[in-house]
Amino acid sequence: MVAINDDTCLRYPIGTRITIGAYSGTVRYIGEVCGYKGIWMGIEWDDPTRGKHNGVVSGKRYFYTMHPTAGSFIRSDKLGPFESLETAARERYLVDSAKSLDQQLIREAQESLQASLFEVVGLEKLARKQSKFEQLTEISVAGSPVDSAGYLIEFTALATLNLSHTLIWNWQTIADICRQVSTLENLNLSCNRFAAPTDSQIAELSSAFDNLQLINLRNCDFTDWFEIMQTARLWPHVTSIGLQENPINDISIVNTSDVFKNLRELDLHRTKITDFGQICKLGNLEALVSLNLMENGIKEVKLPDCEPNTKLDMFISLEQLNLLYNPIRNETDAFNELDKLPRLKRLNKTPHLKSNFGKMLVKAVGLISGLEMVNRAEISTEERRGAEYDIWKKYALDWLQASKLQETLKEFYKKHRSYALLIRKYDSPVDFVPRANRKVCNLIKIRILNEKTGEMWEKKFPRMISVQTLLGLLIKRFHLDCLTMTPELCYSDSRNPELVVPLDNLSKTLDFYSLQENDIVQVNY
Repeated sequence: MVAINDDTCLRYPIGTRITIGAYSGTVRYIGEVCGYKGIWMGIEWDDPTRGKHNGVVSGKRYFYTMHPTAGSFIRSDKLGPFESLETAARERYLVDSAKSLDQQLIREAQESLQASLFEVVGLEKLARKQSKFEQLTEISVAGSPVDSAGYLIEFTALATLNLSHTLIWNWQTIADICRQVSTLENLNLSCNRFAAPTDSQIAELSSAFDNLQLINLRNCDFTDWFEIMQTARLWPHVTSIGLQENPINDISIVNTSDVFKNLRELDLHRTKITDFGQICKLGNLEALVSLNLMENGIKEVKLPDCEPNTKLDMFISLEQLNLLYNPIRNETDAFNELDKLPRLKRLNKTPHLKSNFGKMLVKAVGLISGLEMVNRAEISTEERRGAEYDIWKKYALDWLQASKLQETLKEFYKKHRSYALLIRKYDSPVDFVPRANRKVCNLIKIRILNEKTGEMWEKKFPRMISVQTLLGLLIKRFHLDCLTMTPELCYSDSRNPELVVPLDNLSKTLDFYSLQENDIVQVNY
């Protein structure tokens, strides 16, 4: 082979990120190609449709690619330009503040930053009010060919930096930026490709990231959890990490003495982690408060077993869990499992195809003790009482049958963890469940209270009377003017007066709402 007599290897080390037009790729090989003159660069393209092969030409392998058509060879003179962060920032913020931020860039940045952990930089606002480096607190050079730091000492107030979809590929460059900008706390590195740091590089560079709090690594093509853990040793003090849209399948237990000790927010949405058992391996993250698992294809939520009256000693700080757009098959089982988490307060989940938000809310609130918010909607006291009472009624007969034997009762509480708490709150459902040998009367005696006048009316009504028919009778009985008022009905349980259930579905019957003898229906207007 002819000796390589140009400086291509020095200018573009293996791993270098490059662009040609709208396509980005990574240098995987530099040298001769059999049958072709000169020096060639073997590129693995981010978009596999840009390539032609997998690094094999005429039966000889020159490099490897993850996709069978992601590789091709190019000449170095075809490469696009490179620039430093300093240069890119000057061009976008200092040259002409009126023209420095084009609308296309803004739209691209807004579309690319989908993670809940990171907000889009206020580009338009910055262009209007900031014109000097020392005043800049937020900078975005997303989509620019930045591959080096440059001179950044003037960035004395910079806290948030967006370096997504640039040409930075090694952690030495990121460390250089962080050392020069000691105020930097939030760093977005989405859509880049990085070489994993070696142990010696970690020892050399980690001190540069001491002030970093949030880091976004969305769509950086991480496939190996070990590589993520190795990289995370560079920034052990971060509190928020975005790993969304990386093709991760498996997770290993985290050594929190090295990484993630202070981690409060973790975004794993749109990964390939479909097994909730893998998620359980993160249970030793003691500081973790928020976990995003949206759109991961999770079909079942399963946590380790524990006694029905206890909580798990894992995810001890987790308060918020996002399960939106996962095809979870059984909501009831999933919520019963989530009740094992000691501090879960906020849950995001898409209702089952055969369900709706209202039905899902009842299950979630009734089955997960301590839940305060579902899909960003705060749970009111009335909603909590109604949901808990619905669950109490729904499983009353099952509980009664299971209570005949200690073994079957224990199994019941395993499948319905919150039910013991509901019994303590609303008493035993023994009297609620009709006896098999007792004839159930079709009429039920209830008391009607006019809240405005205090008048009480006691009368027997058919169990199958609709709420709408009952409302019509009460309008006539209390001489209500429907033109100037809108009467609303609710009822309180005779055994639990503090429990008030709205009769808000006019087509449903009294039997549907499980009204019992001597319950009080309240008329409000």
